[in-house]
Amino acid sequence: MKIAIVGCSGSGKTRLAEQLAQKHGLDHIEIDSMAFYEDWTLRPVEEFKSDIQRRIDNAATGWITDGNWSSLDGIHTRLADQIIWIDLPRSIVMRQLIPRTIVRVLTRQRLWGTNREPFTNLWSLNPEKNVILWSWKQFHSLRRQYGKYVSDGSWSHATVTHLRSRKAISDLLDR
Repeated sequence: MKIAIVGCSGSGKTRLAEQLAQKHGLDHIEIDSMAFYEDWTLRPVEEFKSDIQRRIDNAATGWITDGNWSSLDGIHTRLADQIIWIDLPRSIVMRQLIPRTIVRVLTRQRLWGTNREPFTNLWSLNPEKNVILWSWKQFHSLRRQYGKYVSDGSWSHATVTHLRSRKAISDLLDR
């Protein structure tokens, strides 16, 4: 199995990937965790892409990725035999993302390496720093982009599972 999970920030990609990886014995490749050095410094694109490709190539039992990074040029979606598109209503995404972000900030939860959600990012009006604004801003453009990939055949090499509700996610996990 080679699965790529996509969807806007806060839609539940990583959680679903963790659950499916455990259920099916797949290597979980969390793309966000590979994108940054310490202190939220972005890794050089070619190094980032090379590391993702290496992880995919070395996944002996199959793999599952979660993430949207356009800088990857679709490496993970091109190689996937299944693409899971989490496309929940914006209101549900925000109800998931806002509390998650606040908890991460208040508890100083470590995300990747030494990276933590800084308190100041909650108040930032820059979507590059504020994940809530990022998700809000990207919501419709990602929906259009992924809808286009489905309709124009860009993802025709894979089975596309379009999940539009939390029940659909739950049903997928129960299969």
